[in-house]
Amino acid sequence: MAFSEKILEGKFLYFKNGNQYSEEFFSVEREDKANGNYTFSSEILSRVTTGEFLKIYTDYELTFNMDPLNVRVKRSLGKSKSTERYFIDQKDKNVTYTFDGRNGYHDYEKIVNGKFHIATPSFCTSALMTLMRKIDPVQPTPYTILTSQNFWEYHAPFQENIIFIELKSHEPEIIMINNNELSATLCHFYKDDRDSKTPATPTAFYISKHFSIPYKAVFADGIEVRVDTLKILEAREYKNMF
Repeated sequence: MAFSEKILEGKFLYFKNGNQYSEEFFSVEREDKANGNYTFSSEILSRVTTGEFLKIYTDYELTFNMDPLNVRVKRSLGKSKSTERYFIDQKDKNVTYTFDGRNGYHDYEKIVNGKFHIATPSFCTSALMTLMRKIDPVQPTPYTILTSQNFWEYHAPFQENIIFIELKSHEPEIIMINNNELSATLCHFYKDDRDSKTPATPTAFYISKHFSIPYKAVFADGIEVRVDTLKILEAREYKNMF
């Protein structure tokens, strides 16, 4: 049995029109063996209007080559709870999806060919697809994303969607966060809008060199997510990035 070593941890802050409304604690672990798997874990805490906390836990396990293996999303708010899971068989690319919530337990299976990313509520996993396949430096790069509309209740199985990521600059962008200069790759994320009469509004992502974890993203609806702390833990040496 392989042991896991935590190699990175940090925290994100979520803002709506400049007001903080949520925070996310995250970490990355690596199996202590040759070609060991990686696990991205996060906990999102948001206070709702009732005063209760919405808690969302995400565990995203990937192979050494950054292909998804297992994904679990657990949500809780008062008495409401749900658990969502994806299991990927790397041999036949069969994806088993399960959801357990207010309206019971549901499961679904489908073979998904090619490389794909699984969308989760966790911001730290939002750019993992760029580790599975490099961004084309000349034109927007399409990525297959598995998404789900299920939150507390099951409504439908996961769907396959396409998003595009466009590299906006070949040189690193320098951004200021917490009075620190950070070097990031600026990319625009947008949905496949070939059937739409109006072009999709892109989301600006500033991606770090640390497992493509974003430093910041700016959304069109006044929401901004940015890193608050990032600590690199390697070879038993503690490095506080800021």
